[in-house]
Amino acid sequence: MINRFLIVYIDDIVIYSHSLKEHIQHVQKFLQRLLDHNLKVKTEKSTFHVTSVKFHGFVLTPGGAVSEVTSVSNWPKPTTIKELQHFIGFSNYYRQFIQIFSSIAAPLTALTSQKTQSLQWTDTSMTAFNNLKRLFTSAPVLCQPDQTLPFTLEVDSSALLYLDIKQNLISNIEDFAFLGLTNLESLDITRNKITQINANTFYGLHSLTWLDLRNNPLIHNIEAMSFTHLMSLRQVFLGQVHNPLTEPVIKLNLTLIFGGIVSQLTHLYISSAMRPMQLTIGSNITSKQNLSLQLKGQTRSADIIFHNLTKLEVLEMYHCRIYSLEGSLTKDLKSLKILYFHIENIYNVFYSFTEPLSSLKYLILPQIQIFCSCDNAWLITWAKGYRQVEVIMLTPYTSPVMYALEDLICLSDNGIDTPNFVRYTEANCTTEVGFVLFVATGLGVLFFMLVVLVHNLAGPYLLPLYHITLGWLLEAMRSNTRGRYHYDAFVSYSGKDERWVVEELLPNLEQRGPPFLRLCLHSRDFQLGKDIVENITDSLYRSRHTLCLVSRHYLRSNWCSLEMKLATYRLQLEQRDILLLVFLEKIPPRRLSAHHRLARLLKTRTYLDWPQDPLQHQAFWDRLWAKLKPQTEHEIRC
Repeated sequence: MINRFLIVYIDDIVIYSHSLKEHIQHVQKFLQRLLDHNLKVKTEKSTFHVTSVKFHGFVLTPGGAVSEVTSVSNWPKPTTIKELQHFIGFSNYYRQFIQIFSSIAAPLTALTSQKTQSLQWTDTSMTAFNNLKRLFTSAPVLCQPDQTLPFTLEVDSSALLYLDIKQNLISNIEDFAFLGLTNLESLDITRNKITQINANTFYGLHSLTWLDLRNNPLIHNIEAMSFTHLMSLRQVFLGQVHNPLTEPVIKLNLTLIFGGIVSQLTHLYISSAMRPMQLTIGSNITSKQNLSLQLKGQTRSADIIFHNLTKLEVLEMYHCRIYSLEGSLTKDLKSLKILYFHIENIYNVFYSFTEPLSSLKYLILPQIQIFCSCDNAWLITWAKGYRQVEVIMLTPYTSPVMYALEDLICLSDNGIDTPNFVRYTEANCTTEVGFVLFVATGLGVLFFMLVVLVHNLAGPYLLPLYHITLGWLLEAMRSNTRGRYHYDAFVSYSGKDERWVVEELLPNLEQRGPPFLRLCLHSRDFQLGKDIVENITDSLYRSRHTLCLVSRHYLRSNWCSLEMKLATYRLQLEQRDILLLVFLEKIPPRRLSAHHRLARLLKTRTYLDWPQDPLQHQAFWDRLWAKLKPQTEHEIRC
């Protein structure tokens, strides 16, 4: 009877029915049960066949339950902690009628922690007291939910630790729905119909350690930064992730979802069911715990990257489709101890795959299927000789039991034969000593011929290239490079254009300031008695910029061509904006096409033309001076 048509609370009993006829039957059954057990009912305290009844502060009607608290509006202001606790206790009984009750009552709860008996009321606490009294007199009606309509879930309990809302047909969780559950540690939302997770869906769950989203097969959109608020998260079960069928591959970037893998994460479970998945995992912070990652599905693409998971200890991958195991897959898995790979297709295993796995203890390869290739031959020697790792292989051809390496078979190139892999490597992958000596001798002869050829063809440029490379290395090693430049610009020009340099360039750049620029000219600043190529190289690298004054005379000069070549070498090494081109006259494109290096620079870099109109000269010098002047500290920071 109880909970079918009967409610019992201590000595109060309520009988409820859908119709009068049904109600008479329920009352008769109830009274008969009392007679059977020799129990009595006081008639003057009972009412029968009514449509509304008062029951413990509520008025029960066919429309629902309504709070009967109206006199609370005259409740006097408590003056002691005991009186306040009495009011809060009374309020807690009716809290289900008041939305966000805990947030409204928080200032009153804080008052109870005072050490003095007399209360120190503030404007905030007084407002909370009056708001509660007002909300009591305007309480909403509680009624049975309509299962055919969508539900909106709002939770209000800052002390809640565990929340289980699985199997509730939930299709959407609004942003900030869990705001206020600051102490929640476990959240189970399995077996619902959630289709999307937004960036603020789980906002406010700072203490959450366990999140289970499995068996929500319609999840296809997880916004970036959705889990970035969950800094205490330790175990996450994403379950099946399905993108729309129009996308052939499910792409999931955990770096964007988590905003970097959180430092406390220990277990991560992901499945793509029958769909191929491209998974990217990365983090700028190292996990403090030992992370266990479990991936399940029928097919996976080879584009799986485990980046910065340096604390990962257990990695399990089931029903994957990966065509080669190589070092790019394991390069950051330095703490990995157990590796379980269940790969459905036939694949190759390269030596670089195990090199980063310095902590590996167990390598488990069930249903191993490899190609007959010498690239896989190292696996036999490594598994036998590397005692730190125990390699466990399970046969795919009989019941899953362990078998020895000597029994491993492989698939030949014709796709039919499956010879013994050990005998295949002995027959096809053994290197003879004579062949090794022949190859070494041949390589030595080729290297000697290459050295002679390079010396004959590029001998004059080896020394300048050496100086530029040395200068680049010194710059990379120095933290402060501003003080090492002696000149603001090295000027590369033809001697036949020296008059323009002396009459136009020097007055408008060196005599203008502050700051005053210092230019390096070969006719004025080269060291006497020093090799010309060394002078060019040293002066060029001791200058912040290189300024090339291009003219017809410049294009015909071999020395100018050498300076242009060395400047482009430096540009390629430093990857900075250090080369400036100024055309002193118009040069036809057919003349430039013969100078390939200069022609390539013109396609990728901005240059200046010397204007023939004297009215434009000042704008030309302003622009060139602004480019060559040293940057201030403020400009560098910006």
